[in-house]
Amino acid sequence: MKNLLFAICFVALPFWLVATLTEAQSVQPGSADSTAVSEAKGRNAKYQSLAQELNSLHEGLAVKQAELAKLRHKWTVNKGRTPTAEEIKTFEEKRAKGAVKVEDNPFVNRNPLSSPGRWRAAYYKKLDEINKDKERANRLEQELDALKQ
Repeated sequence: MKNLLFAICFVALPFWLVATLTEAQSVQPGSADSTAVSEAKGRNAKYQSLAQELNSLHEGLAVKQAELAKLRHKWTVNKGRTPTAEEIKTFEEKRAKGAVKVEDNPFVNRNPLSSPGRWRAAYYKKLDEINKDKERANRLEQELDALKQ
């Protein structure tokens, strides 16, 4: 039984080798076919990598847009409250008399911890990141369009 299996393997091996060699000889390196095939593979790989990067940018942009909305909300909330008409009226009366201090101004935050400056800075930083990502996405889309043609 072992001799039979050995004989089958011994006969099948040359057929397998011949088939492999003929495939290798049909596409020789440096020929026009192999160059076209390698260029197509390279173009396809570049297209796939650009498409993957574009998808990740779009997903990241959605997350950053949500963060931007939260930062905008925090900035708006920390700007301070809107004074009532009565508070504005008393402030204007004091201003007309000339005895106005910063503490009397109803528009000024009295607590430095609730200052909107850090939220405003974070908002514009995130907005700048989003704009850069959008520009990068536009460039990637142009490159993908160029590869399609």
